[in-house]
Amino acid sequence: MKRVLPLTRRRALFAVIVFLSLFASRAVCANDSAEAFMSATFGLSSARTQKRMENSGAVSSGFTSGGRLTMKGTFERRSAVFNFGFQDKKGLNHKSVYIASSGDTASDKALYDGLREAYNIRFGKTDERAAANRMAKGRIMYQNSWRPNKDTIISLSYNPEIAVRFPGDSPGARPIHIIYNYTKWTK
Repeated sequence: MKRVLPLTRRRALFAVIVFLSLFASRAVCANDSAEAFMSATFGLSSARTQKRMENSGAVSSGFTSGGRLTMKGTFERRSAVFNFGFQDKKGLNHKSVYIASSGDTASDKALYDGLREAYNIRFGKTDERAAANRMAKGRIMYQNSWRPNKDTIISLSYNPEIAVRFPGDSPGARPIHIIYNYTKWTK
């Protein structure tokens, strides 16, 4: 004979399963700072920017001169260095992320292509251009730029020469760079 749980026990068991599935999935991605970085809006104070990034698992590498904040965290589960610039009394006016190589060129290129496609969908198609590689003479890197409005410039670049090795600790040793500049306060 099959034993059936009373209705209250079934409801409690269902509630526990739902609770665990919701919070377990959040815990897996809770330490990824990509969403916090992307949602940091221009004009945000340095304290609020730092707190937002810390809540996503990033750690401060300290303020440097000139109103800049550097943090380390993850972006799409990869090690990343985040830089933020602040204009006096106006707040955040520059943000950039330097994403580490996974050690697999195909994986790095796939992330770059995914980011590029997402920006093309969001801000309009732009042409990818090859530029001289600053890290390897005679080689190229790929760059893209979008202007979602007259005051904002977004740049995405990929350096395939760096993707073949695991990163150093500096931003320049990371193959994928995303840079947002807000130019209204610098004109």
